[in-house]
Amino acid sequence: MNYRIETKEAFRIIGVSAPLDKEIENNFAVVPKMWQEAVENGTIQKLAAMMNTPPMGLLGVSACNDCEQWKYFIAVSRTGESGGFEEYIVPKSTWAIFSGTGTNQSIQELERQIITEWLPTSGYEYANAPDIEVYLNPDPQNAQYEVWIPVAKKKE
Repeated sequence: MNYRIETKEAFRIIGVSAPLDKEIENNFAVVPKMWQEAVENGTIQKLAAMMNTPPMGLLGVSACNDCEQWKYFIAVSRTGESGGFEEYIVPKSTWAIFSGTGTNQSIQELERQIITEWLPTSGYEYANAPDIEVYLNPDPQNAQYEVWIPVAKKKE
């Protein structure tokens, strides 16, 4: 698996969100439906036009921390006006960033591999920050994307 470790300062995203279920399997229906609606109602085009700071791409952000309602955002990184979209601050974190290409199914497969194969042997553990999907080229049949997993060095 091709990855790099980077520490990034906090950044602001704007977009639309939907609540996520703590029963992970239920979200496999919610999230694709949300993307479909965002394409059909013009949200994706509006957000893409507002993106103005890295990470440059459409973002799928799973904010699943202990303190708040779990949410999934379709968003972009932006400074300045939010244009009526919901705002969320992604905290400063260290990320394991994995690159991939393929279809939208490929990203789910990569995420599964990261959690089941890479994470247990990596010397890292999950940190308390969102998971992020960065769609660099969102073509559903030839997507280019990154999966950002928040990590911290495992304590001995």
